[in-house]
Amino acid sequence: MDILESLNIKEESDDRIPGVMPGIVTNNQDPENLYRVKVKFPWLSEDNETDWIRVATLMAGPERGSFFLPEVGDEVLVAFEYGDINAPYVIGVLWNRKQKPPETNSDGKNNIRKIRSRSGHEIIFNDDDTSKKEKLEIKTKAGHRISLDDSSGGEKIEIIDKTGQNKIVIDSVQNSITIEAGMQLKIKAQAIEIEGITSLSLKSNAMLTIQGLPVKIN
Repeated sequence: MDILESLNIKEESDDRIPGVMPGIVTNNQDPENLYRVKVKFPWLSEDNETDWIRVATLMAGPERGSFFLPEVGDEVLVAFEYGDINAPYVIGVLWNRKQKPPETNSDGKNNIRKIRSRSGHEIIFNDDDTSKKEKLEIKTKAGHRISLDDSSGGEKIEIIDKTGQNKIVIDSVQNSITIEAGMQLKIKAQAIEIEGITSLSLKSNAMLTIQGLPVKIN
């Protein structure tokens, strides 16, 4: 039985429901790809499920917008257009005691904003400007990381792989760029030019090979 049929018990007198209702997502594979889900309400029987419901999002337009479709099993908040039970919308997603947030505010300072995917990929906004932690970070589940550090005296950009041995550091304080590789660093292009304004050093702790057709040293 369709959930709307179950709710429409007062159709002859009043088929409007004020306020909102919590529900659980049962299906998010919309056959028309219109960013819709199906929902059931826990206080009704398992057989009751809505038709496809549109989901409100941060931004929406032709081939643009934010795409954060609720997962099956997520708790959502459902509202009805002008209270009409035949026109429901999912207007938000809720955490609960079984499905807890990926971050806390245990210190009461509310410095962290975070987006975390099902796999564990994260985008973290840290607004803590008192402990020199003010930064934006992108992390993958495996541990690859991009960090944009705005902390006073420590401004820099870092790209680091999961091993921590391969990295690029752009240091705004030292006005320097450092590239490190755990084993091998390769640079390849049609033409490469290296210029030192005041000096240029090439150093190897083992063999140093210069090869070309021809080799010109001026």
